[in-house]
Amino acid sequence: MRPKLFATALLCVATVGCASGKVITTATHQERVQAEAALRSAENSQAPNVPEAARHLEFARQQISEGERLIQEGEEEAAELRFRQAAADADLAAALARSVPLKAEARRTSEQLDSMRRGQP
Repeated sequence: MRPKLFATALLCVATVGCASGKVITTATHQERVQAEAALRSAENSQAPNVPEAARHLEFARQQISEGERLIQEGEEEAAELRFRQAAADADLAAALARSVPLKAEARRTSEQLDSMRRGQP
């Protein structure tokens, strides 16, 4: 009777271990998908045309690549972190790209205001 009990306990532990590994894999996969989506979104904005934003796009690409390598090595928690960093860099690139036109408009408005103060059209 004891061998059956031992075998059942071992099977339960193995099942729980596999299930918990699957959760990490699913979470890692979701982080990867989110990072790739953020990267695509930033690439489709003006980010590639803004030097500082383009730099963050490159960081995001490198981190996604690093995350893929970590998955191959079984380092899923580290990979998940890389994917989160990649998503953050891609989001930052998109935000920087959005800020450029706003800065230009603010500069034009300031110049117009200065011109009006001096009495020039």
